Amino acid sequence: MAWLAFMAIKRLSKEELFTGKKGPDLAKEASSLVDWFMSYRDFVIQGAWYPNLVFDDQETSHVAKYVPAEKVGNTSPFKALPQGMEVDKFVKKNSTLYKEKAFTLVQGNLCDRCNAMYHTIYDNFKIQFREDKGNPISPSGNHLGMYFFMMAHYIADAHMPMHCDARQLHRVEDSIGSAWEYAVRHSYKVDLPNQRFFYDRYGYPKKEAKVSLLLRKVEDEILKREFVVGWGSKNSNLYDYMRAVTQRSYLMSYEMFPADLDDMGWKDYKETEVFKKHFEDYSVMILADTIDSIARAWLNVWMDFHAWNPYKKVQALYNGQTIIDEEEEES
Repeated sequence: MAWLAFMAIKRLSKEELFTGKKGPDLAKEASSLVDWFMSYRDFVIQGAWYPNLVFDDQETSHVAKYVPAEKVGNTSPFKALPQGMEVDKFVKKNSTLYKEKAFTLVQGNLCDRCNAMYHTIYDNFKIQFREDKGNPISPSGNHLGMYFFMMAHYIADAHMPMHCDARQLHRVEDSIGSAWEYAVRHSYKVDLPNQRFFYDRYGYPKKEAKVSLLLRKVEDEILKREFVVGWGSKNSNLYDYMRAVTQRSYLMSYEMFPADLDDMGWKDYKETEVFKKHFEDYSVMILADTIDSIARAWLNVWMDFHAWNPYKKVQALYNGQTIIDEEEEES
């Protein structure tokens, strides 16, 4: 989870991904977020695992489980995703369940949880601006950093196919997560006693002499993929976006585990044709999309706070104004 958060920041640091984009100065916004993150990066491992180790809400807030619907009347239409999401492109082309477009959500509030974390961060930035530094009710930068890292955890869960599939896949689900974690632990230098990464000269996790091919493919993908800041057509917020993500994860689970592989153990799964031919490619798509989503959510909440423009509002209050004209705002 912590590595995914760092890769999201690395994605945001690539100014060329924002060149020519309309609207806000995305490169400037992303750069300021990267700078801010680097001041609180040492807490990323603790924060990223807080949802499991402290909140312990795996049965509710870590899942959004779907089942195929028995009739079209039970369907919930698939929400749109921004262009460039690899799992979305894959399931549209390959999933028979997508073509049937009938499914039902039966368990979990993961999408609500992600959106709640988003608004918590936004509101706490406002409180931090309003209250003096050191005030007991003012959240510290470390506190806000932890919220970012926790939100990253929930977003990552939404991209985990088995978190969105109501079938009993617990044995292989845990093993896949462990396999990805093993790749990170053996590809990057981790300061275990202090629960943090060692860093390279650019401030990112320092690589071992040999890095997993899987992780190299993921990093190559996220550093070249076009950055789309929006949530996708007709999506208004992170909740709508996560509904779209979890719907695709549900479909992806059925591609990774067709019906005849239900609840197969890891050892047996590794002997299947699906694993041997596709597991690495599937993993690259899933992990790259996860990083893309974390970066998108982080940048949007950061820009939302800046759009609130507290300096303008405070100046208006001092001047007894309710409206500020364009000339004053520019000044």
